[in-house]
Amino acid sequence: MMWVSMTLALAAAAPLSSSAFAFAPIVSPAALHRPTANVRLRSSSSFAAHPLVEFDFASTVTSAVDYSAFSSSSSSVVVDVLGEDGIKLAFDVATFFPQLPWLFLILLPNAGITRRLLGGYEVVALCCLVHFYIVIASIVQPDGTAPMAEFANVFDPSGDPQKAMVGMMQYPNFVSEEWSHVLTWDLFVGRWIWLDGLKRGIFTSHSVLLCNLIGPPGLLLHWLTSALTGNGLLPGNEATEVEDSTQD
Repeated sequence: MMWVSMTLALAAAAPLSSSAFAFAPIVSPAALHRPTANVRLRSSSSFAAHPLVEFDFASTVTSAVDYSAFSSSSSSVVVDVLGEDGIKLAFDVATFFPQLPWLFLILLPNAGITRRLLGGYEVVALCCLVHFYIVIASIVQPDGTAPMAEFANVFDPSGDPQKAMVGMMQYPNFVSEEWSHVLTWDLFVGRWIWLDGLKRGIFTSHSVLLCNLIGPPGLLLHWLTSALTGNGLLPGNEATEVEDSTQD
């Protein structure tokens, strides 16, 4: 109770006036002498002689404003990254990044650098991530990739699916998503053609080139080339081959 008595004594020594408001929080003597309590609340003129705690309001308000500005800046960065400019940049990456791997597959199918670059899935995985970014960035847009009602019309057999698909092409986010979607799968299939050619000794440059240009016909050309070179029209049942290898 000693610290309560001290506080009351201090208050009595400097009574409050009607013209000036004084604030004297009740604190213990230990708190008054604590080194880490760098806080002092100053009273008005009638109580100025007895400062118990001094509180730096200016620093506190400045810190709060700085934090608010930082939060606002961070939010703006997120919006910018997931905004239209980000999608446009991803569209360019999805368009031009795969072209270098295609050159290696077409011009240097048997080179060691091509095997190291495309023997694994790293390049295809990067393309998948670009496409995934476009999907996520589009989701946070007001209309997503495109209005769902119009997208549903593409799969409505009672309507005009082709006309609905043409209408979808007016939405930039949908175009970006579909374009990166197609280019990623084209590269995936072109890589498969190249790998199958390495395994079975089939020339693949022409087939890979056609796959890059118009997709599925490149795969058909590869199978035709396989048949003409005596390797059979289609490869064997890969699932059966996996079962045989696991049984061995």
